[in-house]
Amino acid sequence: MNVCAEKFVDFLKSRDYQFNTYETNSGDSVVDFPMKGKVVKMVFSGDTTQYLSIYLVYERAPEDKFAEALFVCNELNCKYKWATFYIDDDKDIIIHDDAILSVDTADEEAFELMVRILKISDDVKPVIMRALYA
Repeated sequence: MNVCAEKFVDFLKSRDYQFNTYETNSGDSVVDFPMKGKVVKMVFSGDTTQYLSIYLVYERAPEDKFAEALFVCNELNCKYKWATFYIDDDKDIIIHDDAILSVDTADEEAFELMVRILKISDDVKPVIMRALYA
């Protein structure tokens, strides 16, 4: 596990959070953090191990609501600067964030970014649900 991921895992352990970790074939360290029925996937990578990508699969867009889902992602991208919203090949709405971490404070930075993504996911719930199911 790389340095930043290790610090983040130690941070989560010190607070008794439940999570899973694994390494990818390319050597990236991944931390899966379950929260409110969803999983925040945090991928630590890069030559200096300071690159972090956060992914939250939010909701699947029904086939007949794909245009509405795309429109709401665009609308949310204009509103939220800390995260991007897109629809992947499986038609899932993804909330995503990228960051460069400082090794000295990687644990707290990664946790803060994860909390921000979770807060944003709560804030956008009514907008996304209205677009998909109204």
